Amino acid sequence: MQAVIIAGGKGTRLAPLTHRSPKPMLPLLDRPFLTWMVDRCREAGVTDILMNVQYQAAQIQDYFRDGSDFGVQIRYILETTPLDTAGSMKLAEPYYSGDPLIVFNADILTDLDLKALIRSHLETQADATLTLARVEDPTAFGLVELIDPPDRAGTWSAQAKPIKAFREKPTAEEAAQLGIDTINAGTYILQPELFRDYPADRPLSFERKVFPDLLAQNKRVTGFIWEGYWMDLGTPAKYIQGQLDMLTGQMPCALVKEAIEVKPSAWVANSAQVDDRAQLEGPCFIGAGTFLGPKAHIAAGTIVGAQSLIDCPLAPGCYAPGTLAV
Repeated sequence: MQAVIIAGGKGTRLAPLTHRSPKPMLPLLDRPFLTWMVDRCREAGVTDILMNVQYQAAQIQDYFRDGSDFGVQIRYILETTPLDTAGSMKLAEPYYSGDPLIVFNADILTDLDLKALIRSHLETQADATLTLARVEDPTAFGLVELIDPPDRAGTWSAQAKPIKAFREKPTAEEAAQLGIDTINAGTYILQPELFRDYPADRPLSFERKVFPDLLAQNKRVTGFIWEGYWMDLGTPAKYIQGQLDMLTGQMPCALVKEAIEVKPSAWVANSAQVDDRAQLEGPCFIGAGTFLGPKAHIAAGTIVGAQSLIDCPLAPGCYAPGTLAV
């Protein structure tokens, strides 16, 4: 399979954090979010990655280069003008190998099992497989209505069902009447030929055009329901909450593999220097190369970025982050 990571958005909901950085390069516990996505692809055996870039694209290209340092191959699809959620897929078409495409929105934090998703797509012989998540309040999302096959034998399961319809954001009353709580979770597997008949260099929307077209053409469109962790990191509150969920274990991840849990939910990077008298309240994270002096007090819910100095004495021995004064 090939991966397509859609990473060209401006991230206006995350301003001012995104004024100087593209949204997918914002750090999650000291590492750009995109590194986490690339790692997930590699661990699932997907090493051919096409990355759609636009806003501050050079930051992404300079960081990842050809991907070899990350154990993958990365090629960049530069979107010079906004082409909506699916326009970049048509732009990337010359690079398609013919294998199915696993497509990621670069602002979704999830512990989705990519290998299970790939198996489901192949077993159902779908033209498109959309990952779905359940939400308590569906009024903020467009809903995905599923068909419960009368015969569960064969390709269908409790996790994979055919999609019947896409519905706009409902009112609370409509949501209760519909009894639907499954939403588009932002990860898809698509057959590359689905984009063949769309014009190039024009805006194209997954939600308003591509997915409804598939149903109208009687294509095999499957919903893969993921019952694990899922969060859209598109707002400052969600961006912080996602990181705290990682620290407390609600979002299982390996992003803290280069850190030590010094007390419950309080993680310190291996290269940080923390005075024994410093106070840490979990959940919190202390980034690489950071120095915490004896009077440092890190309150619960704090993420301290790399190379930070907190209560660093102005002494000859304190030359740089990570260097204890003597």
